[in-house]
Amino acid sequence: MSKNENWDTVYSQNFMTMWYPNEDIIRFCARLIQKKLTHDRVEIKRPVRGVLDLGCGNGRHAIYFAREGFEASGIDISATAVEWAKDWSKREGLKIDFRVGDITQLPYHDRSFDVIVSHGVLDHIRMEDAKRAVSEAARIIRPGGLFYLDLKSADDADFGSGEQAGKNTFVVGEGFEKGLVQHFFTLDEIHELMNESFKPLYIETHDHRLAPDFKRMIARWIIACERS
Repeated sequence: MSKNENWDTVYSQNFMTMWYPNEDIIRFCARLIQKKLTHDRVEIKRPVRGVLDLGCGNGRHAIYFAREGFEASGIDISATAVEWAKDWSKREGLKIDFRVGDITQLPYHDRSFDVIVSHGVLDHIRMEDAKRAVSEAARIIRPGGLFYLDLKSADDADFGSGEQAGKNTFVVGEGFEKGLVQHFFTLDEIHELMNESFKPLYIETHDHRLAPDFKRMIARWIIACERS
């Protein structure tokens, strides 16, 4: 199956999606862009106009930023997911530019955005494709712009599950993501991914253990960078 067929299956057959923004993206916005002080007042951390949700899925993060008053866009390889995103934004009365496309070949002009966010996307492609996607992000973001991404860590309990497809890379063998690529990042690989294009502002790990015995650990990297 092609990449877009795989993701269309995930969305259309398994109904795998979330309908509220990821907490770490909300924290990223409050830390580096704007923080809500009261119901009608915000503290502006830096001027931001255009925000792109890279690998937007059903559009939940583009919709979050549009609700916060930004010019939001989203792109995803799954036509099914993008149709959901368009329908949702229409129901919300929000004007958002959603497109179907490959994140390694972005259909945007140079320096088009102030902020790019990418939640759980670059770890679902091979490392060489992730590098191309980051290179494209560097091209379309303005100097000094912000890039948020989160990635599965090599410390995650699922490391090694499935068929190996490269260094720290496996094809998921079961569950709703069966057949998809999963790359598990080390800290060195994060720096390799960012190359010279982005300067890290913070790199954190968020780990939690699952019931019933709390032995199985979910581990992710949370990263915010600035365009060099």
